[in-house]
Amino acid sequence: MPAVPDRQTLRACTVATRAELAAVRVLSTSFVNAHPDAGFEALIVDAEPGDSGPGLLTPADIGVDETELAYLATAHTAERLCAVLRPRLLAHLLADGTPVLYLDPWTLVLGPIGDHLLPTLAHSELALTPRVLRPLPDDGLRPSAEELLAAGVYDPGFLAVAPGAEPFLSAWAEQTRRAPASADSFLDGAPAMVDHHVLRERGIGLSVWNAAQRELSRGEGNTVLVDGATPLRTVNFAGFDPQRPWLLSAEVTDRPRVLLSEHPVLAELCAAYRNHLVRAGLGTDDEPYRFAVLPDGTAIPDPLRDEFHAAWSAADRAGEPPPPPAFGSDGGAFLTWAREPVDGHPGSTRWAAAVWRGDQVLRERFPDPFGADADAFRDWCAGPGVEAGRVRPDLVPGPGVAEPALLDQFGISVLGRGRVADLMRAAARAAGLPTSDVASYPVVLDCGGGPRPPAERYLIAYRLDGGGDLPGAGEVWVPSDATRAVLESAGARSVSTVPLPVLDPGERDEEAQAAARQRWDVPSDAVVVACLADHAVEHAGNALGAVSAFLGAFADRQNVMLLIAVTGAAEHPEAAERLRLATSTDPRIRLVEEATEAQRRDVFDAADCVVSLHRGGAGGCADRVALVLSDAVARGIPVVTSDDGAISTLLDASSSVLVPAHPGGDEPDTEAAGVLLATLLEDRHAAAKLGLAARDQLLRHRALGQVAERLRGRVEHAYRGWRARRAASRPDPQTDPLAPLHAARHALLRRPDVGAASRTPMAPALRKAVLRVLNHYDHHVREVLSTLVDGIERTATELVHQQQLIRDGAGVDDVSVLRAELDDLAERQNRLGDALAGADDGVVRVRADLAGLGRRLREAEDAVVNEAAKRGRQVETLAERIDRLTDALDRTLDRIDSLEESVAELLRERDRKLESGMRTATQALQTADSLRRVVVREHERHATPPAVRSSVVVCDAGLLRLPAEDGVMLPLLSSNGVWEPELSALIDSLVEPGGIFVDVGAYVGYHTVRVASRLGTSGAVVAVEPSRTAATLLRHNVEVNVPRAAAQRLVVLDAAAWDTSGTLLTEDALTGGLAVRPAPVDRAGAAGSDDAGDSGTSSDSGNSGDSSGEDHSGSAPPADGAAAPAVEERPPAVETGSDRPHTVRAIRLDREIEGIASLQGLHLSVVRVDVPGRGHRALGGLVRLLRRDRPHVFCEFAPGAVTELGDDPIVALREFRTWGYELMLVSGQQPLSPEELLSALDPARATTLWLRPKGRAS
Repeated sequence: MPAVPDRQTLRACTVATRAELAAVRVLSTSFVNAHPDAGFEALIVDAEPGDSGPGLLTPADIGVDETELAYLATAHTAERLCAVLRPRLLAHLLADGTPVLYLDPWTLVLGPIGDHLLPTLAHSELALTPRVLRPLPDDGLRPSAEELLAAGVYDPGFLAVAPGAEPFLSAWAEQTRRAPASADSFLDGAPAMVDHHVLRERGIGLSVWNAAQRELSRGEGNTVLVDGATPLRTVNFAGFDPQRPWLLSAEVTDRPRVLLSEHPVLAELCAAYRNHLVRAGLGTDDEPYRFAVLPDGTAIPDPLRDEFHAAWSAADRAGEPPPPPAFGSDGGAFLTWAREPVDGHPGSTRWAAAVWRGDQVLRERFPDPFGADADAFRDWCAGPGVEAGRVRPDLVPGPGVAEPALLDQFGISVLGRGRVADLMRAAARAAGLPTSDVASYPVVLDCGGGPRPPAERYLIAYRLDGGGDLPGAGEVWVPSDATRAVLESAGARSVSTVPLPVLDPGERDEEAQAAARQRWDVPSDAVVVACLADHAVEHAGNALGAVSAFLGAFADRQNVMLLIAVTGAAEHPEAAERLRLATSTDPRIRLVEEATEAQRRDVFDAADCVVSLHRGGAGGCADRVALVLSDAVARGIPVVTSDDGAISTLLDASSSVLVPAHPGGDEPDTEAAGVLLATLLEDRHAAAKLGLAARDQLLRHRALGQVAERLRGRVEHAYRGWRARRAASRPDPQTDPLAPLHAARHALLRRPDVGAASRTPMAPALRKAVLRVLNHYDHHVREVLSTLVDGIERTATELVHQQQLIRDGAGVDDVSVLRAELDDLAERQNRLGDALAGADDGVVRVRADLAGLGRRLREAEDAVVNEAAKRGRQVETLAERIDRLTDALDRTLDRIDSLEESVAELLRERDRKLESGMRTATQALQTADSLRRVVVREHERHATPPAVRSSVVVCDAGLLRLPAEDGVMLPLLSSNGVWEPELSALIDSLVEPGGIFVDVGAYVGYHTVRVASRLGTSGAVVAVEPSRTAATLLRHNVEVNVPRAAAQRLVVLDAAAWDTSGTLLTEDALTGGLAVRPAPVDRAGAAGSDDAGDSGTSSDSGNSGDSSGEDHSGSAPPADGAAAPAVEERPPAVETGSDRPHTVRAIRLDREIEGIASLQGLHLSVVRVDVPGRGHRALGGLVRLLRRDRPHVFCEFAPGAVTELGDDPIVALREFRTWGYELMLVSGQQPLSPEELLSALDPARATTLWLRPKGRAS
């Protein structure tokens, strides 16, 4: 991954619930204290919509809408919901392009960590921190190495991501959504998926996992050090319970690896962290997790969340609607889903089953909650479960489906699903037996897949191939003698052979075969072989043997096909893949995957014969194969099959092709099978005749009538045996059957005991109040139950009386009448029993409602008690705080008095130091003035003064001589020692070695001397000054203050810079030097120029210049750089006459500079123009070099003077921009437009403009 430049900031985040807000506040404060410039954001997963604010995010802020949040909150606990949303938060924050650090909400930051992370994230997309840096020993202490492997090697509470990690975060989010329990361990695979870096910093990530491996101590400034050298930067207190601060982690209470009593520094950190939490609001403004309970306060069991998540995921994969969430707009739909029964347990509810699965005590107390322990578990749910808020009253399990009434008649109940059960029902109906799909008759035939029959039934198990034992079965029926022999040899008893009937489906004709082949896209002239591959019995079914026989029979023949109907591939992928690989290279073999029963029959109809080379013996599948082959035989399709015992009872050698097994075993001979198959299909007509013969034989021996007659005999035998055993088990006639009912009547007279002991002082009064409120309803229920019991008692008494009459011989002739009456009484008893069950259910509901009411009353009592205790604690706390504040106030006042004394002493000391400093400064100034006077006198004594009247000043440029009459610059330099310091510093920063500094209006050379001294011999300085007096002083100042070698790089032009060549009028300037103006235009030849059109600016004749009082005598160094500093003398610049004004020569600087040999090959670096009101004319004569070299230009601009000259200031400013310059003030930061600049200037004053070349760095 390429390095990400300029990563200077770091964003931190965390994911937490409302209950962890105190920890989040501590984390945020500690992180920001250590990283003042960094940002911190927290995602509160259960925040109310709209609760987001600075630093706080809601799930909606990261793209999780209300619907998705409702599903996630229902499917996950608080911890797992945070884990699911963690990668989504990181991806959301990473979209800004800055690295993001995730910290566990229970982390305390003690020092900066950005300096460790930012360099790492510049080259890696993910930074991980291992939980431990050394293996955990196998010493029986916790956390152990096994727990570390289960939790994951890397700490999910400290990780950082950078741009480029988005695919990894997307995969992490998807994985945690599918399997939230693997959210932490998913990081173990991160090194294989993303460019990463592992932080092995010992000062980062101290936790319960590694605290035993890192020795803490105190260093300088009370800093916590790890192993005596590394500063501790972060501590992860995950698992820390402020209510139990003596434990580092409340999740590790037995055999902890770290004892705080043995680690005093760590104990201090835990105590400090607890104090931080308390100050952050722990225990005072705690809010519970919003999605822990339903709106009515009932807690959602964790196993129910897991079941909801599994159902949601399954519906998502299947593209079906998911179950409704608990926190959506329709919470009642979720309760309806939770009220649904568990598969195979009528009367149960998902909610109750989840409560049972999640409670070890309940699992031990009620091992079979919806079976033998159903009533007891139901009572617990309606009582303690509702009272504790674990079960809603409407989710209490109901009574199970009533057992079918026993009909003491000759008949059979056939239980189960599938083809075997259907065939046995058909045989029972053909035998004239009464049949039922429920266990209502004494004889019950279980064919597999049915409900467990009730007691007092004679149970018979019908099993193919003898598999699948049925506890409590009195007999076992099998379809073949071979299977019966196998079971008997294994020690089984009461095994009988009852063959399955074969129903006539009709003979297959040519039209049916042609239609089937068309559906499977098989040519009509092809020879088709069919077989069945049941992967559930891969070895016994031996489909690969059938494939080998086919390949051996038709190795070189192309007009043959093998159609294989495959079942069980999804449940047995290994077997399915083995068959696919064995057949993939031969296009003549086609697999019909997951074939239904109709598709299998269609495959048989398309075939010329059916092959089955199954293996026999114990554990085989001969009965199943025989059942399938009977379909093909019944259609008249010839079969080639193993010579197995089960098949031999169905077919013989005259009606089928039987393949022998290898000698001494059950393995069919595939080579012989190939030969027999090829021989059979050489004559397809003969094969068809063989199939018809097999059909006739099968229908004769397995006709429905024959099987029905045998079935009837077996049922009669079973029924007689059942009646005999039942008569022998009847109770003693002397026992009164009504005694239990008489005893049960007294339960209706019992009254609840309101005075039972309770931990709540008001419990007896509350119980009495509840009984008074429900007295009417309780009386009604007692009357109903009394009526029901009376009816049952009368009915039972009448039954006993009638049975006694029959036993004594009375009414022997009226047995049929009595039996009818008994049946009627039994029906009435069943109805009364149903009514009693309904009443009992109503009682349970009432009990559940009462339990719920009692729970709410106890909650109200607890709330009142807790509130009173809380108020008391608050008062005590407030009193303690007032005492502490009083003490603190006293200490503060003492400190204020002490500070006042200290401040007064400091002020006195400051005054003494100030007075001493003033004396020292005064003495220094006096000394400096004395030294300055000494230097000036020494200079005047030894230096040769120029032939003009002047005065010497000492400044930052050196010893400068100025005209004695100068009233502006001379006094300022004398007092301050500097001139235009801001402009001077800017020129120093912009002038380039090897460049030319042009000083127009140089005057006595202040800037000329400074820049010449700075450039030395690497560049050149061009000074333009029309005043002869100023020019004389300029040369003198250069000679005195600039080294000789550097002075040789000076060129002095004794003329006025203008936009045309010619002559200008001069006059004395008020500030010293000369002011120039153009000659009148009506005097031909006096002020004109023949090259005005060469100027880059406007050539209005009204321009004049101000030289700022600088005198120039034109001189330039020799082109060959001779050592002499003298310059070539030029004709005098100023002309005098008694009858005409003074004049000066006007020059274009671009031509003048280009004509100086010593300046060839150099470029302009900085240009300074100090001629207010005339600067635009002076620059107009330099425009070619300005456009060529693009130097920085500093120009004194006076709008009033420009206007007096007859030019327009706005036009001049716009002209500057056409040359490629931006207009700025020296003190400004941003370029200005001409209009903005002109409005900001004072027309009467000159302002220094900075013409900055566009696109050139300053």
